[in-house]
Amino acid sequence: ARRSPQSRKSRRRSRSRRRERRKRDGEAAHFSWERGLALGADRRYVVEAQLGEGTFGRVLACADQATGDRVAVKVVKGIKRYCVHAEAEADVLSEVARKDLQGRGHVVKMLGTFLHGKLNFCIVFEPLDASIRDFLKSNGSRGLLMADIVGICKQLLEALSFLHSIGLTHTDLKCRNVMLREAAFDLVPHPREASGVEVRRLRRCGIALIDFGGAVFADERHGGRIGTRQFRAPEVVLGLPWDETSDLWSAGCVAAMLYLGERLFSVHEDLEHLAMMEKALDKPLPKAMARDAIARRSLPDGVSFDERGKLPWPERAPAEDAVDRVRQMPALSEQICGRHAPFLGVLQGLLEIDPQAR
Repeated sequence: ARRSPQSRKSRRRSRSRRRERRKRDGEAAHFSWERGLALGADRRYVVEAQLGEGTFGRVLACADQATGDRVAVKVVKGIKRYCVHAEAEADVLSEVARKDLQGRGHVVKMLGTFLHGKLNFCIVFEPLDASIRDFLKSNGSRGLLMADIVGICKQLLEALSFLHSIGLTHTDLKCRNVMLREAAFDLVPHPREASGVEVRRLRRCGIALIDFGGAVFADERHGGRIGTRQFRAPEVVLGLPWDETSDLWSAGCVAAMLYLGERLFSVHEDLEHLAMMEKALDKPLPKAMARDAIARRSLPDGVSFDERGKLPWPERAPAEDAVDRVRQMPALSEQICGRHAPFLGVLQGLLEIDPQAR
């Protein structure tokens, strides 16, 4: 169950180089903007405000001088690699739009692209409201009403059904990448909280998926890690081959967060993450997956299995506080109210550790 020292050193060097590159790119200056700045060679888009920012760039609220509409313009950092990455995202969105004539994919609408200057690739999107993550945070990190959860989850699964039907895997599904089209709400008593606690009830539950920068079609899949750690499927953590079912696991994590108000797996290390999966789902990692990862020598640093294919937890836990976090984590079945058993069944189906059973 151990890899050769040379294999481990090579993988560590590779990861170290990737971390250094990400650090350099992350520290690169964001596009500098000011209110009234006109974007594009034809000065069509006039900046009004900043909507958000991430590693790759900033999203700016702009007025489209040609139509009078308000749009969102994603301005990518002036790094050639990021520019190529953004062009690939635009290609994916164009293909999705070509095949989704009825809007079944619940995907953000791309309105166009242009180059500002020499390297700032820009994508123009329809305007959306708040992300699920921000809406939950402003809701005091309390779970939503069951009616809103059902409405959002129905659209989320419809979106994945469509994307997977055309052979596309999103690869980075998380609450930050699920946007509400409208975040207007009313305050009502929370049925799962103590008396007097209120929750935001959405007036409309429309969603749109965003950030297709890592999305891949079946013939483009690679062996690298995908997704954001807390929403990452177990096969991805183990370094095994993955497919569109990894999106279903991520959808399960999003659905659980809608109900709980916070992430199901709040972890920053692989072994603890796997131990939390076992604890939350009240089942061990399949031995077949352990054997496959060992045979492929794909296990990440710090993760191993004993001769029985069992995760060595807590014996090899990285720290005592990690042991405490896993010990204190209740099973998922204990976190969902009895009257919401059908929803628990949906969660358990999405969060099957074995991707073939998902």
